[in-house]
Amino acid sequence: MDLIADTTFLVGLWRGQSWARDYAAANPGRSVGLPWVVLGEFWHGALRVGHDPERVRAFLSIGLPLLDPGPVIPVYARVCARLQGQPGWGEIGQNDLWIAATSI
Repeated sequence: MDLIADTTFLVGLWRGQSWARDYAAANPGRSVGLPWVVLGEFWHGALRVGHDPERVRAFLSIGLPLLDPGPVIPVYARVCARLQGQPGWGEIGQNDLWIAATSI
């Protein structure tokens, strides 16, 4: 796996935003991992606004689902333990911490 996508990137691709398209075009041969947290966030937003589930499913085939949180849990705990109490700790979303832990 070469890259880990976050929800913002997927939304950018879905909406055809130039920054996301340009990044994807510059990295055509790289494999993209989609953490379970990202998949959940993306599906939530897509269903909330009424996007066709089949279209969403087809779009998400651009990456490899990373569904096993087992190896990620201890990394998440270490990341949180190191950051807790640091300036800005409260500004980091929990899902962002899960995504970061998945990438480590």
